[in-house]
Amino acid sequence: MDEDGRPTKRIKRACETCRRKKSRCSGERPVCSNCTRLGHHCEYAAEEAPEFVRGLEQRIDGIEGKLEALLACFDRHPAAAAPSNRPSLDATGDNPIPTGPLIDVSNATAQTPADLFLTYCNFQPLPLFHHATFLQLYDSRDVEIQLAIQALGQRFNGRGVADPEVNRQVQDWTESSRRMVMGRLAEGTVELSTLQAMCLLTMIDYTSSNIIRAGVNLRLAKYLVECLKLDVPGFPDNLENERDERVLCHWAIYMLEGLFGDASFTINNSLVNAVTRTDPGLVAYTMQFSKVWELSRAYVSAHIRSESPPPWSAQSDYSVINSELMGCESRIPLKYRMHASRFPELSGAELNEQREYWGPWLFFQVVSHSILVLVNHPLLLSIRLKNFRHTMPQSFLRNSFEQITLNTSWVLHFVTLLEKKDFEVSDPTLGQCVAIVATIFLQHSFVEEPSFRQKAQIGFDKCVNFVYKMGSQWPHLGRQANKLHQLRNSISSSGAHGSQQAWSVNVHLLWEILACSPTNKLSENFSKDIFGPCLTSSIVQSSTQSDDALSGPELALIGSAGITGHRTVAKELVTYPPEELPQPDESRNSVPDLDLSGLVGNSALGLSGTAGGGLLQPQDYGRLIENWLNLEPS
Repeated sequence: MDEDGRPTKRIKRACETCRRKKSRCSGERPVCSNCTRLGHHCEYAAEEAPEFVRGLEQRIDGIEGKLEALLACFDRHPAAAAPSNRPSLDATGDNPIPTGPLIDVSNATAQTPADLFLTYCNFQPLPLFHHATFLQLYDSRDVEIQLAIQALGQRFNGRGVADPEVNRQVQDWTESSRRMVMGRLAEGTVELSTLQAMCLLTMIDYTSSNIIRAGVNLRLAKYLVECLKLDVPGFPDNLENERDERVLCHWAIYMLEGLFGDASFTINNSLVNAVTRTDPGLVAYTMQFSKVWELSRAYVSAHIRSESPPPWSAQSDYSVINSELMGCESRIPLKYRMHASRFPELSGAELNEQREYWGPWLFFQVVSHSILVLVNHPLLLSIRLKNFRHTMPQSFLRNSFEQITLNTSWVLHFVTLLEKKDFEVSDPTLGQCVAIVATIFLQHSFVEEPSFRQKAQIGFDKCVNFVYKMGSQWPHLGRQANKLHQLRNSISSSGAHGSQQAWSVNVHLLWEILACSPTNKLSENFSKDIFGPCLTSSIVQSSTQSDDALSGPELALIGSAGITGHRTVAKELVTYPPEELPQPDESRNSVPDLDLSGLVGNSALGLSGTAGGGLLQPQDYGRLIENWLNLEPS
């Protein structure tokens, strides 16, 4: 590095002595400074470099010259122009990925990767560094954590990894950080920066579909932290103000387990079920939701046996998740809830000024709704209901569909708000939530009712566009968006189910989206992950055998009737009343109609005067509940 902190030009050729010793050569002629200092014989190879080598050297010299000119331009003019909006093709070459300004790129290129990390990654979702002192301490940190920070932060520069140069930098910094971490492990010189880097590498590997490598990093980091026996309280204090990075690293690993770890149906009662009279801060509540999210991920991958309890049983995974979710919601103070926040009123600029708050706030808002969508997803419920074809309660089926409809609407509401406010979400978990919701809108895109079908199609397109944009920073979300397009193209007519047209779907592809599974081509995936070719072949064989688990349930997309159109539901089961009522027999004596005109419009009763006479309309139920809750005690 020169005095200005800029990289020095690389020498065109090292002397033979330095080249053999793999030492850095200064390149002076006739004798380099290393050989002069050590008293070695210094000579340079006389043969002329091949033509392609000279061409590469010329290109590198030209790039270095342009880089120096660009840095000098930034010194004089800090603001940079926005990048090009030309569309690029996705991994399959079929669908254009939106490459417009995903963040406020008017000054993004003037920001360092560390600045971008602080803005878009810290506490979004991992609480690794104290926000106020992060930049002050950055230069004093070890190299491996600096490289990992740069690899994550650079994803939010301009077009992200869709830019080949940005993608190359991200990969180079990631591999350099990984080699340094492995070197510290081999040498027995693990520091706090090593554990922090392992946390960030876990997130990088998981979002690059290197699932096994991510699991190795996470388990090793967790083991090392447990060996330290840190005196960390059972329930975190306000982590937004925590300066001890050892405590922050401990809880970052805890959160990583919920978001990206191997999902298992267990609950850490010391945190999730903890009740405290003091407010531990917003981030502590996001950790509780991350553990329920872990249960939901386990719910997707669970193997259902014939003796497994039905979803409505208190011992079922379905009931446990709902109970834990409501427990988490009950502990959130009112000031953090939707109705008490000013989120809808704030502009995008105001939200971006406090991303460290609104990032975690959006996390538990979107994740809580998405968990209910996931556990009530028709595919996952059909697997659990196939052994209870003639005993399933009608109320359960109605509640399932209503939960899906309500919570997908809430997630779409947030997606629309974020789009209007131009607030770029940087947490990859939220992208996965929106991908799950998109599968529901896709199902509703094939209903018979025109207005409902049109709204569902608009919702599906908005969700896919949201996931595509996040794919510029997180490659696995780009693949999720591609799979959503493939899923839509896979839908075909499967005849009629009762009086409705039924549609079949690629069940394996749908399950991959819900589970965020990397790909069906396991040999290709593992070759880029951690295993060699010998082990890869055995993994592919065993995985192919396990794929038969999804061959049982047959999913039919029938739309507004919810799960009642699935073949796991008995055909004679009636869940919703018929739209046309039978005509009364006029030959019989009829009871005179009751005059309810005096009741309709009575504000005390809360009845609407809309079409339908004195019958309660959907909006009346909510009004009556509110009136009941607001009654003064007698």
